[in-house]
Amino acid sequence: DLLVRVIVRPHPVFERRGDDLYIQVPISFSQATLGDEVEIKTLEGKKILLKIPPGTESGKILRISGKGIPHFKGTGRGNLYVQLIIKTPKKLTKKQRELLEKLKEEGL
Repeated sequence: DLLVRVIVRPHPVFERRGDDLYIQVPISFSQATLGDEVEIKTLEGKKILLKIPPGTESGKILRISGKGIPHFKGTGRGNLYVQLIIKTPKKLTKKQRELLEKLKEEGL
């Protein structure tokens, strides 16, 4: 008898859960508020445009069907789940600060 043990090392970008893949993608406050499209790469390195809906909150997970790991038995693939993380800038220019202050006054 031959016993083979396979250990899968963690990927630096993707997290595997079964046949599904998970990735975190940072987006800006304006992208989350207004909506946008961001380019992400699949595990194979192919580029995909992901549409961010307006009003997206930090932590929201979007699903891209069929872009995960190929099923071991049968056809098809798992899904790619993209968790959007709103990044907060550490430094602002004078103009950015002024614009944000105006938005704050407007209740945003």
